[in-house]
Amino acid sequence: MQTRVAVAGDLELLVDLGRSTFFETFEGTCTDQDMQLFLDTSYHPKKVASELAGEHSTFLIIEDSEGPAGYSRLLGESAQRVELVRFYMDKRAIGTGAAHKLMQHSLDLASERGYSEICLGVWEKNFRAQRFYEKWGFAKTCEKVFMVGADPQVDWQYERRL
Repeated sequence: MQTRVAVAGDLELLVDLGRSTFFETFEGTCTDQDMQLFLDTSYHPKKVASELAGEHSTFLIIEDSEGPAGYSRLLGESAQRVELVRFYMDKRAIGTGAAHKLMQHSLDLASERGYSEICLGVWEKNFRAQRFYEKWGFAKTCEKVFMVGADPQVDWQYERRL
């Protein structure tokens, strides 16, 4: 298993991986229309290309012998704080240690870049992800609304020091 920083040539891979992992993770949690709207807007190639090219935005991809197993995206919010905007694994990679390796690389990269704090949002009903983040030292600090299409859902804001 290897983790690497994504480059411009990874655009199609990130769009496809983003769409498939979000769908796998949240299928059945909203209407088909809301899911499609979210996928079409959040993972539109132009949007992902803009995120990939962003000055304070970094995508990491973890790959194994079968190909891409997951990805994360870090977005610098300030000189001290970075957000783990996305952290998704392909279903086949869950339980293989890939998520732990990707998280470690994400935290190491954030720390190397001088950030002292990292935050993320996790859906209030995604108990597996909550347990995972808590094992990594993240703690809930507040709640916020996260729109999936036209469906307002509640995300819990998690934070930790680096």
